[in-house]
Amino acid sequence: MLVALAVIWGYFYCENPLFLSPRNLSNLSMQIVVTGTVALGMFFVLVIGEIDLSVAAVGAVSAAISANLAVNMGAETTTAVVAGLALGACIGFLQGLAVTVFRAPSFIVTLGTSLALQGALLQLLPQTSSLISLVGQPLGNIGNTYLPARISVMIVAILVVTLFLLRIQDHLGRRNEGAGSGLLTGVITPVAIASLLGVGVIVVFDAYRGVPMLVAILLVLLSFFAYITAQTRFGLYLFAIGANAEAARRAGIYVSTLRIAGFTLTGLFAAIGGMMAAGRVLAVSPDSADSTLLLEAIAAAVIGGISLFGGRGSVWSALIGALVIGSVSNGMLLINASTSTRLEVQGAILTLAVVLDALLSRRALRR
Repeated sequence: MLVALAVIWGYFYCENPLFLSPRNLSNLSMQIVVTGTVALGMFFVLVIGEIDLSVAAVGAVSAAISANLAVNMGAETTTAVVAGLALGACIGFLQGLAVTVFRAPSFIVTLGTSLALQGALLQLLPQTSSLISLVGQPLGNIGNTYLPARISVMIVAILVVTLFLLRIQDHLGRRNEGAGSGLLTGVITPVAIASLLGVGVIVVFDAYRGVPMLVAILLVLLSFFAYITAQTRFGLYLFAIGANAEAARRAGIYVSTLRIAGFTLTGLFAAIGGMMAAGRVLAVSPDSADSTLLLEAIAAAVIGGISLFGGRGSVWSALIGALVIGSVSNGMLLINASTSTRLEVQGAILTLAVVLDALLSRRALRR
C-alpha cells in the first residue's frame, strides 16, 4: 500500500504539480483525519473478526450530546467532550455485550443500533433548524486550529524519544534471551526514519499554516495504540482471538471480555471522529450521521491491510488506507475528473483490496 500510495501521488503530481503543494497536502490531511480516526476505531472490531456498522451514527449522536451541553446548556467544554466520549464508549460497550453474551451477529446488532441512533439524533437537534452551530465555540475552533512550529517539534521529539526507548528495550530484551537483534536494523534505522518523517511533515505543514491540531491528535492516538496493540498482551490477545477464537479460549484468554473491550474502543473512536467532523464543518446536523463516513472508514481499514476475516492488520493501516482513499478523491478533483470516473476508481481500489485480503487469508489458512 505504501508503494501504491507513492504511485498515486506521483501520477497526480505529473498531472497537476499543485497536488504536492503544502497547501493541498494540508487540505488532504484535514480531509482524511475523520476517516482515519474512525478507521482506527474499526481496527479493534475487525481484528477480532467482527464489524461495527454504527460508527457514523455513534459519532453523530456523541457530537450532538457534547454540542447540546456546551452550546445550549452552558456546560464547560471539557465536561461536554468527556460526556460525548463516555456516551460513545457506553454504546460500544452495550453492543459488545449483545454480541458476546447473546451471541447475536454483530452485523445486525450494529445496523439496528445505527438506525435507532439516527432517530435519536433527530430528537437531539432543534426542531426548528435541525442544526446546532459551533461557530465561535471551542468545539468548533479546534477544527481550524494549527499548531505553532515549536509545539509540533516538541510532539515529534517526544514521539521519537519514546520510539527510541521502546526499540532499545526490545533490542536489549532480545539479546538477553539469546535471540538475534541488530542495533542498526532494530534501533537506529527505525528511529532515523521516524525522525526524518517527523521533520518532513513539520516542514511541509509549516510552509502553509502549520500542523493542524486534528492531525496532531490523530498521529498521537496512532502512536499510542501502535504500542498498545504491538507491545502488550492486550494487543496480542486481540490478534489471537481474530485468528482462532476457540484456540484463544483454550489458551486461557478471556475472549468475551476482550471482545467487549474491542467494541468499547470502537465506540470511543467513533465519538472522537464525530466531534472532529462537527468541528470541521462547525455544526451538528442530520448529515452528521451520513453513511459515507462508515463506508470510507471500512474501506480505509481494508485498503490499508486490516483483514475483514480477523487476526491481521496494524493501526497504521487505518492511516495508510485513509491516505489512499483521500489522495484518489483529492487528486481526481484537481485534474477535474468526472464524478463517474472518481466512483469507478475508488470502487476498483476497494474491490482489489478485498480480493487481496481474501487471497492472503486463504493462504494463511493453508499454512
